[in-house]
Amino acid sequence: MARRQKGSHLRLLLLFTLLVLVGFAFPWLIWATHLGYSLIALLLTQVMVRDSQAPAWNDRAYRGLGLFAVLTMWLWLLTPLELIYSGVPLALSWSLLVGWSVIRLVKRFADEPKVTESLLMGATAGYLHIGLTAGLVMSALETIQPGSFEPLTVADAADSSVLAAAHAFSAINYYAFVCLTTVGFGDISPMLPLSRIVSVVTSIAGPLYLAAVMGVLIGRFASSLDRDARTGEEAQEPTPWP
Repeated sequence: MARRQKGSHLRLLLLFTLLVLVGFAFPWLIWATHLGYSLIALLLTQVMVRDSQAPAWNDRAYRGLGLFAVLTMWLWLLTPLELIYSGVPLALSWSLLVGWSVIRLVKRFADEPKVTESLLMGATAGYLHIGLTAGLVMSALETIQPGSFEPLTVADAADSSVLAAAHAFSAINYYAFVCLTTVGFGDISPMLPLSRIVSVVTSIAGPLYLAAVMGVLIGRFASSLDRDARTGEEAQEPTPWP
């Protein structure tokens, strides 16, 4: 029962992650993106934390960080562009949240006895979660230091429509995934030192996550094959006569 519940949590994590991507593909549905970010943070820190084997103080700190990250995101979304430093707590809290969440997810994958469909969904969601958080942090950075990424069309005083801001947010998240996958198209470039550092960290995090998760999945798959082989050999052994 507990294992089935863990599997449903990983499926929900992928579902919420895909909900965020919908807002990038269709900027007029940007509300779905913000809702998806909130649901991801709450699922990771308030629901999936119950399955953790970590000390109680660790879980309490993780829960508090999740609530703080959601609060800073909505504060950043609702404040006017003139309050540029509202993006600082968002960038810091979500950077810490994604790093902590990825570590907990990889440990969770390592505890699974075999590779299942839900495990693969959770591994996919974890990878996408890194890209989504990088996009959110980069968007906050563009608010703090305008011109961090170019060419980028952002909403100004003459064009402050929600749709224009949504297009800019979508473009920055597209760039975040270009960094994560180390493709490097070059159509958007980091222009300031801090934006370049964030881009480098994102490019390093992607391959590191894939290497760690692939190692865990291959190890679990190999061990499950070994168990099946031993079970088959025991079943084929002749039963001794009394």
